[in-house]
Amino acid sequence: MTPEIYSKIMNEYNFKQTKAAKLADRRREEIFYNIPRIKDISEELGEVSVLMAKTFETENLDKRAERLADIKRRTEALLNEKKQLLTSSGYPADYMENVYVCPICKDTGFVDNEQCSCFKASVREKMYEDSSMKSENDSECFDEFRFDFYSDKINPKLGTSVRRYMEGVVKLCKDFSSAPEGNILFTGGTGLGKSFLCHSITKALLDNNIDVVCDTAFSLFEKLIKNRFDIDSEREYKDSVFNCSVLVIDDLGTESINKITASELFNIINHRLINKKPVVISTNLSPEKIKEAYSERISSRIMGEYRVIPLFGPDIRILKKQKG
Repeated sequence: MTPEIYSKIMNEYNFKQTKAAKLADRRREEIFYNIPRIKDISEELGEVSVLMAKTFETENLDKRAERLADIKRRTEALLNEKKQLLTSSGYPADYMENVYVCPICKDTGFVDNEQCSCFKASVREKMYEDSSMKSENDSECFDEFRFDFYSDKINPKLGTSVRRYMEGVVKLCKDFSSAPEGNILFTGGTGLGKSFLCHSITKALLDNNIDVVCDTAFSLFEKLIKNRFDIDSEREYKDSVFNCSVLVIDDLGTESINKITASELFNIINHRLINKKPVVISTNLSPEKIKEAYSERISSRIMGEYRVIPLFGPDIRILKKQKG
């Protein structure tokens, strides 16, 4: 999760808390106006709280226990009376308390310093939106992968059909999404499903509550270079790219390849290898072209440490257009 996403989510929780406080105030005013006795009960409960605090100052343990038992009986009686007054007037018994979007964490996002389930859901949603794939690639997930575009005929180079080969690739990607380990490099020409698999992996990781950053190489390096002179922004974005649980870089080689982008790529790959943080890369470049475009030290790390998965078959984009 990037600092930007965390900030967005916490701002939303602050808004929810403010909204809940205003709603609670409106409901309290409404009930006090319609049922004046409940206002008296609220004041009495406040007095009981003060009395309880003073009781703990009593040194005599027997008297303290007796007073606490009396306070408990009095509190329960007041709360029961309040509940009866509300329900008899047509209000829900919890009308003055049930004002939160999430009653578990009371719109704070945390329970006992642990992220609430609603917070985790917000993280998944924001990370998905921030991955630059929500709108135009919204249907790209494993369930939508079309094996019927691939041939059932035996491919001599593969020793099996392209369809059977792709079924194995998708299974491997699903397994990786459940328990990401190691690194993956998808290679092959345009329209073979590399980006589709990158996006499907990203969605599956998010559904499995795994922190992932997915971006095109063009966008990723543009952001890194753009923020080089903004120390805070650079640190925040770099931190997300370098330290997220899984990094997905789509279309490596489509960015402007120069010394700066090559240096950034090496730093990312090297840092994540050292820290055993998985990376998924897709590219149209062959291993030889990667070495030629970047450097031998980058090529050797990718070819030596990544599982290279070449994709085969027809241009799926063209087939989809032909089939409408």
